[in-house]
Amino acid sequence: MPSQKARLQLAGLLAPAIAALCAGAASTNAASAPAAAAAPAVEYSVINLGPDAVITVLNGRGQVAFASGPSDAPSNWFFDGSRVHALGSLGGSYTLLKGVNNQGVVVGQSQDGLSNYRAFSWTVAGGMRALPGPTLADAHAINNRNQMVGAVRAEGQMFYTRANRWNADGTLTRLGPPPARLSAAVAINDSGVSVGDSEVQFQDSRAMVWDAAGKATDLGKFGGSQSTARHINASGQVLGTYYKDGRGIGFLWSRKGGMVRVGPDGGDQHVTALNDNGEVIGNNLIVDSDPAYRYSPFIWSMARGMQPLPVAGAPDGRVQALNNRRQIVGYIERTPEDVGSRRAVLWNDAANPVDLNTRLYRAPAGLVLYAAKAINDNGSIVADSNAGLVLLRPGRLGTAAPVLGAIAGAAADGALKLGDTVDLTVNFVDSAPAESHLAVASVDDGCPQAAPSLRERRGLGDVSLRHTFCRAGTFTVKVKVTDRAGNAAQVQRTLLVTAP
Repeated sequence: MPSQKARLQLAGLLAPAIAALCAGAASTNAASAPAAAAAPAVEYSVINLGPDAVITVLNGRGQVAFASGPSDAPSNWFFDGSRVHALGSLGGSYTLLKGVNNQGVVVGQSQDGLSNYRAFSWTVAGGMRALPGPTLADAHAINNRNQMVGAVRAEGQMFYTRANRWNADGTLTRLGPPPARLSAAVAINDSGVSVGDSEVQFQDSRAMVWDAAGKATDLGKFGGSQSTARHINASGQVLGTYYKDGRGIGFLWSRKGGMVRVGPDGGDQHVTALNDNGEVIGNNLIVDSDPAYRYSPFIWSMARGMQPLPVAGAPDGRVQALNNRRQIVGYIERTPEDVGSRRAVLWNDAANPVDLNTRLYRAPAGLVLYAAKAINDNGSIVADSNAGLVLLRPGRLGTAAPVLGAIAGAAADGALKLGDTVDLTVNFVDSAPAESHLAVASVDDGCPQAAPSLRERRGLGDVSLRHTFCRAGTFTVKVKVTDRAGNAAQVQRTLLVTAP
């Protein structure tokens, strides 16, 4: 019989789907129901994923693929709904994931043992494999039919690539026509239609749509200097950007309606997401003074036009992701150019933003969510926090692992002097009040290290570590907490130690 924590973990995986079904049933019955008090606010359980991520991809099942670390040597990870797996590589030192589908297949680019850059696919069960074709290749996206798109080395070329599709049976479809130099497909829907851009003539790049047979449609430039397409929905609508006088202007394209401008031609926009209802979100540049750029977020559709999203009096706000329930996530920034003042928020359509920090269930003390990066149709959200990348799962059931907050102590900016002794603390919570834990900690400075101490009572605890820095440099502190069943979570923090 499964343990209590295993049952909690299984229930946590089912909770988002059940919540979505309940939401659908509630909306169906709303018209016939008598007036009642407002539904209780959604709470979110927190799941630690890993360090701050440079790429984050969330699928419909609440699984997350993410890459962290420096751009020349990122670490790549996959959260399967209960635990995090490392992707590894094809034998070289570089791997960078780009996409994941609802079956948990991850794609991207990895260096093999001969230093060739290959497109790859990866699964928990099968690990990493190189995709067939030329050795210079990159896979950018995968659909739920296991069709992958990206770019491969062009015929007779050393460095230039052209758009390509890998089919589920292992065959390749070159997406035509051949470009002047470069082309790449970056998104694909379940009908096998993909989008990207191609250099049709030297330094003349156009947004492209490739049908299931690989035939291209050049979307043109809409009166600008160039264009690109980055998103496609289930019905084949395409979201892209054309550039005019150095400004980006969003557009929506369909075979029936052609190209339609998103917002005014004289603006400067960053369109960020498209849902299956043809709704678009993005950010309008309202203050253009480097480095104090400020943006105003919006939602747009053909039917309703552009609607600004409220930012609760903040001078700056950004939207980053949108689902098919018209839920939008991003952040607002209370103090311009102060990352610490950012707070992750959720908009339900054009309603006032909800600070997600106020909706957390049994979160560790001191945890702060800075920005929400992705949301799926079940309402699961991926967010940046002071404890690294986290998944917010609707309801009160996360995973069996403990939940860790940020590593607190030292200066807020992590700046120290050689010889400083610091006391660092990590708070944690556990879904099982009777659980007990072990903690390990490390600092990669090569200095003598004391074992951390752990205190806990009824599912709440903290880990303390005292450390003296005997070297100057940039160092990483890691703290890991594990329960008796081996369920673990880890957080880390970078500290800068300077010589006198």
